[in-house]
Amino acid sequence: MSAKLVMTFAGSDGNVTMSYGYAKESATTNQVKSLMNGLITNGSIFANPPLTMKSAKMVITNTDEYDLSD
Repeated sequence: MSAKLVMTFAGSDGNVTMSYGYAKESATTNQVKSLMNGLITNGSIFANPPLTMKSAKMVITNTDEYDLSD
């Protein structure tokens, strides 16, 4: 199982979407908000800086492997 955090912001040139693989599934809303606020505060490092938070979601992917040796 793997988790990816997908965050969407409003930017000066439209929406800005950032995603981070290997996210901590148990991240709280406050932790995600803190991360997003940090990205907004340090937005000058981005070509299209994030200005305001719009949404965030955790995408969980399950992987099942099949034994094909028979």
